[in-house]
Amino acid sequence: MDEDLALIGWILVALTSPLLIGVLGLTARRVAIRRPGGAVSCSLRRDGELRWQHGIAAYRTGQLAWFPGLGVRLRPRVVVSRQSLRLVERRVVGADTGVTDRVLPVGTAVARFEHGEQAIWLAMSQDALTGLLAWVEAAPQWYGV
Repeated sequence: MDEDLALIGWILVALTSPLLIGVLGLTARRVAIRRPGGAVSCSLRRDGELRWQHGIAAYRTGQLAWFPGLGVRLRPRVVVSRQSLRLVERRVVGADTGVTDRVLPVGTAVARFEHGEQAIWLAMSQDALTGLLAWVEAAPQWYGV
C-alpha cells in the first residue's frame, strides 16, 4: 500500500514539474522584460490583420518594444522609434461607445499609431494609453540642419 502511494506521488511530481518549470520560466521572462523601465500589458495588431496578439509593451530609450506574452525569447518582436510614433485614432471598447470587439474587454483603449509607412493598433487599459501618449509627447524633438 505504501509503495503504491509512493509511486503515485512520484508520478504526480513527474507530471507537475514541467508545468511548474514553465510557469517559473514565463514569470522570470516577464520580470526580465519589465526590469529596465516602464512596461504595460498590451495587445498588438498590425494593419490588415484581424487577430490581436497579447503581450507586453516596454518603454526603452527612444523606442517602444513589444514582446509576445508567451515565448522564451527576450528580444522584442516589434520595435518602433519613439519619435516616429504618431497617434492617428483612438477609441474605447464598450457598448456605450458603439465600439465592440469580441476579444477585447469593455473599457479597453484602442489606439492606431502610424510610424513611417506602417501602422499598428495597440490595445491596453486607458491609464496605460495615457502614460504611453505622455511618453510619446515627451520625446525630444530633433530639428534637422
